[in-house]
Amino acid sequence: MKKFDKIIHVDCSRWKSPRALQRTIAQELKLPQRVMDIFDMYDEEDDFKGVDEGSRAEILFIGKEIHQVLTVHRCLVIFHNGSSDMVNLSASGVLQGDFFYTKVLWTFRGRLRLNPGISDKVDDSHMFIYSNGIRYEWNLLLKEEAGEIAGYTNKLGKAVEECCLYLLSLNSQGGDIMDYDWDNHASSYWVCDGIIQGGQGDEAWELATALHQHINTGDYTFNTLPSFGHRLETPPRRWILSKDNSIVHPESTSFFLAAVASESDPPLRTLPNVMFHQPNKLRVLKLCCCTFSFSAPPFSCCHSLKFLGLDHCKDQQVEEDEKQDRPTMDFFHSLWVLDICHTDWELDLSANITEQMAANIREVHIRKGRIWCHNFSWRQLRKLHKLRVIEPTSPWQTGKMDEFSDMVKMEYLDLSGNSTIQVLPCLSGATRVKILVLDGCTGLEHVGPEGLPVSLESFSLDVCTRVDQNEQAKISCISLAGCGRLLKFILRGSLPNLEELDLSGTLVKTLDLKEVHAPNLQKIILLECLLLHAIIWPEKGLPTLAMLHIDSSVSPVQTKLHQTYVTIMDLRFFQSLVLQTNVRFCWKSTRFHLNLHVPCTTNVNGQSYMKEKMGPGNSGQIMGLPRPKSLAPNTYTTYIDVSVGNIIIDHDYNNGMQFQPSSCHVEIGKGISNAKVESEQVIRATMFAMDNIESLHVHDNSSIIIVIPEYMTSIDGRELGWRHLKQCHVVRCPKLHTVFTPNYDRIYPFEEIETFWASDLLNVHCIWNKGRTFSGTDNTSFSKLKSIHLYSCPRLTFVLPLLMGIQGSYLHNLGSLHIVKCGDLKVVFSVHPNLKLKEDVLEFPSLKHIHLYELYKLQHICEVKMHAPKLERVWLRGCWSLRRLPAVSRHSGPIVDCEKDWWEKLEWDGLEVGHHPSLFKPRHSSHYKKSLPRGSVLW
Repeated sequence: MKKFDKIIHVDCSRWKSPRALQRTIAQELKLPQRVMDIFDMYDEEDDFKGVDEGSRAEILFIGKEIHQVLTVHRCLVIFHNGSSDMVNLSASGVLQGDFFYTKVLWTFRGRLRLNPGISDKVDDSHMFIYSNGIRYEWNLLLKEEAGEIAGYTNKLGKAVEECCLYLLSLNSQGGDIMDYDWDNHASSYWVCDGIIQGGQGDEAWELATALHQHINTGDYTFNTLPSFGHRLETPPRRWILSKDNSIVHPESTSFFLAAVASESDPPLRTLPNVMFHQPNKLRVLKLCCCTFSFSAPPFSCCHSLKFLGLDHCKDQQVEEDEKQDRPTMDFFHSLWVLDICHTDWELDLSANITEQMAANIREVHIRKGRIWCHNFSWRQLRKLHKLRVIEPTSPWQTGKMDEFSDMVKMEYLDLSGNSTIQVLPCLSGATRVKILVLDGCTGLEHVGPEGLPVSLESFSLDVCTRVDQNEQAKISCISLAGCGRLLKFILRGSLPNLEELDLSGTLVKTLDLKEVHAPNLQKIILLECLLLHAIIWPEKGLPTLAMLHIDSSVSPVQTKLHQTYVTIMDLRFFQSLVLQTNVRFCWKSTRFHLNLHVPCTTNVNGQSYMKEKMGPGNSGQIMGLPRPKSLAPNTYTTYIDVSVGNIIIDHDYNNGMQFQPSSCHVEIGKGISNAKVESEQVIRATMFAMDNIESLHVHDNSSIIIVIPEYMTSIDGRELGWRHLKQCHVVRCPKLHTVFTPNYDRIYPFEEIETFWASDLLNVHCIWNKGRTFSGTDNTSFSKLKSIHLYSCPRLTFVLPLLMGIQGSYLHNLGSLHIVKCGDLKVVFSVHPNLKLKEDVLEFPSLKHIHLYELYKLQHICEVKMHAPKLERVWLRGCWSLRRLPAVSRHSGPIVDCEKDWWEKLEWDGLEVGHHPSLFKPRHSSHYKKSLPRGSVLW
């Protein structure tokens, strides 16, 4: 150890992922917080991608930081590898070899891992396996390991060592012939045997469960013998695995009988009646492949019994007169856990026996067996905490909906393989149920929403595990709406009748549907799912999905039920709405509303807003809070003959403030930021979504400087062209600098745009910037643009650069131009120097209405001369730098409502080109300015 000046202890005995390993190394090296924050950033990215925790890789940048720290030290890394394979530590930044001073000491057996094949997987490392030693030394090693584990648990102390010894000792005696089912019963064994004291209360069971989580018992499930278990010194005769019918020793507390028969012996062994007459301390008993009288079991005298397990046992028929003398089943009174597997024990469930069972029993596990003749109402066992009835050999249902009522202590319910259940009994009275497993319950017709406990945290319906592969699942609706603690949701297999899935109000983070085949699924509703980050769809999507409602907002929103409505809090969620295989939306409906904003979760009184149930009669109008006031600091109006409210009404008397979304709509609101989007998958999905929307509403966002950043508008040779966008409404975004950044060298953007409205953009410089161009002509971009409305954009300098045209006609459908209070605006339409014009005049063949108000720096509507043959009305106030109006036809006679002194200063080209004052009808108000105060100010 003197060779090293730094020792790093990296404990990944509970293996999570390569990234978790790298994070542990970074924590041990005490890397600065700015580096540690990168882990959270990458984890958040993977959350939105739907990457499970175990698949998360190392981060290259942090690997370089770790390497940089280690290069200045002679370092020893003590690495507890909890995975089942070799780990490339170089990817985490720990480089080894002749040119580096870092050495790694590996161990693969932490947390009692078996992992016998790891020696075949190691590379050319210098391997030294400690395998010799006396029993005392092995127990000393186990004591050290138990001490490590105890550090992660509370209040157990030395009991951890004894629990580990229990596991290793019994498994070494015959893990290859006895199914201990450690995954389900390890914690129960520890409590029932008395190693962890206080089994009458809940605390002992909670401590045992916590300990179980730190020991990988999965290695023991496959009957793998530990190579050192037989070397441990264990309490003599206390924990016994027997292979014959020997008498149980009085000191035994746990006894497992694996009746292994030879080829000449019968398949089952008969238990002698006197087998359990002496063991008064026996607390755990499991019998396998035995036969005995079920009506008079030989263990009926074991009054201290806490755990009883029967596996592949059969009833030994007795004569009628012998039944008269059968003993009482008093052992049920002390029993905490009953485990029945491949055994039909038809108990005489009289009132006395049921009362005995109900006294203390906490867990009942039944797998491919039963303890009843016809049916059994589980509500009689009111102290049950865990119930597993898996593939019973006969139905247990009584046909009543209250079979689980009043079971207020039950936390775990597993009904897997109960294919005869058609309706899930009511669980609303079972107020502590956390885990509900319905795998293989193909007869179920629906789940919820009524009758489910609000305490539910985990739900599973996996019909891939069904017994009869030819039997179709009947379930048509799964609704866990209102289960506010639900974190884990598992759905797998073929569900041909499923039509609706509702997880509203749950805490599900990732909805994984990739293994679901639901050809008739029409509705998915995910309202108020505040933690939802990703949806993983089947490879080909859900072709019949007509309704998708995702809304983490708590403000009241109403929409038609036949629409797809999605409210998300991050642009990165777009990748969950688009199938990556063929780049299309995951739903069938052609109508959708995507709302991007960070919702407010409480109102001013601290109370949660609740969304009302949406009905089919609701309109598609967005309902919300009253419209906020203008952000402009000065709303003073110079002209008393002007109502600003009337200015924003176009010639068809439509108020732009009352924006109506189209059938394919995106709304970007408060809190959304597009500054940190780097994933190519997100960029592709965002581009696809924006290329398919018909209306866009951007409002009340104080962070974005551009609607979609330029780096997100191009990828893989494709450009964002806003191909279907018809309406755009942008308001109250104080940091917005540029609305759109289109390029024209590869595509023709904005082919369908008809209306653009913007107001209260305090820092916007332009609406459309001057992007890349090409030498050809473009007669499709903006060809359908009908109206432009701009209000209170004080720093706006230009609106739209005109690039290429044919015969001087570019905006040939523009009919209305309304611009109000844009003090820095110098030109509305700037002109590209290569624009091809006929006689230096740009045609505006449909322009009818021009409203310009308080544009003090405006010099040109267009940088070249304009011809507007259909012009009907020009309305101007406060545009003192403007010197030209468009030329008109000789017979149009447009009205010009303006100041008289401004009219008198206009410049004209002559009657022959349609540009003469006689072709216009000027109107001047005699009171167009506010009266100045009378008198004078004396200096």
